[in-house]
Amino acid sequence: MIILLVEDDSILAAQTIDFLNAEGIEVDYASSLTQARSISEGTDYEAIILDINLPDGTGIEFAKTLEKNSAPILFLSARNALTDKLAAFSVGALDYITKPFALEELAVRIKLLARKNTPAKNTTFQLDSLFVDLDAKIAKRAERTIVLSPQQWSLLALLITHSPNPVSKDNLIATIWPDQDVNNNMYKSLVTRLRTNITKPNEKVLLHTLKKQGLALKERDDE
Repeated sequence: MIILLVEDDSILAAQTIDFLNAEGIEVDYASSLTQARSISEGTDYEAIILDINLPDGTGIEFAKTLEKNSAPILFLSARNALTDKLAAFSVGALDYITKPFALEELAVRIKLLARKNTPAKNTTFQLDSLFVDLDAKIAKRAERTIVLSPQQWSLLALLITHSPNPVSKDNLIATIWPDQDVNNNMYKSLVTRLRTNITKPNEKVLLHTLKKQGLALKERDDE
């Protein structure tokens, strides 16, 4: 991950950058508002760390110029008055740490900010009239609810991850039956049960066996 640190104390900045680098956090550094504006242009950061007092203005001013959907902001300042904290939060800051501070705590808070800014993983899937919620373990086709065994869920989840591309038979077996001896009848039986469950008469076939490629979940077989 990469962040922007705006801090006019060069010694503190060097110590902070060294520690964060050791934590796997890459740092772009600016010691003034002018540098911060120049460095940050065109760069997508996972977090922005701002001091309030800077040689040519304040971190508050810089935060006001940032787009609403930019990286999450953490203020790092010696100013501990409530008015300063409220001013920081009013311009979009999500966190505020007063100096002196522990580098370990800063690293943890940066990682939490970056995690909050990461889009939630999509756990739902829609294909034709098939709807699947992997987290809730809900599968429906049109108006009917589909009941699946744990192995069928494992197979369906793997196919959804790769859809519309095929998944090889070897990959499927290794994922669903790790460290087990599996014969061809077991594999074919599982595929048949899943296919029967997700496709009833008069419904479009969605589960396709592709010669020399594997199994694919898609709207039609292009073979």
